[in-house]
Amino acid sequence: MRLDNMLLAEGVSGPEKGGASAAAAAAAAAAAGGSPNDGSIEHSDYRAKLTQIRGIYHSELEKYEQACSEFTNHVMNLLREQSRTRPISPKEIERMVGIIHRKFSSIQMQLKQSTCEAVMILRSRFLDAR
Repeated sequence: MRLDNMLLAEGVSGPEKGGASAAAAAAAAAAAGGSPNDGSIEHSDYRAKLTQIRGIYHSELEKYEQACSEFTNHVMNLLREQSRTRPISPKEIERMVGIIHRKFSSIQMQLKQSTCEAVMILRSRFLDAR
């Protein structure tokens, strides 16, 4: 839950208005509109890096969801094939799907952790350097 809250607070996850391309365009506009002093350049660099982290997070999350769905479908097909040989109850199928989702949720947790670590490193580099 804390990871989700941090990702939401940093704008990495959550509902995006316009998607990642709009965020990239906003970062580019901020970079173009900045004054020549170091503060705005660092700020635009921070925003650009944050946009990059956001893009990586969303692409990896999409891959994760696709892999989870494909694997679950594959296991369901295997269970259907096995049900021709021996009876498999719907409760067994639900249990197996639950196990798969628990295993995959640990992968999602690792993705969130590594994304939070990347954001914290970014913050420490840019915001502590002020």
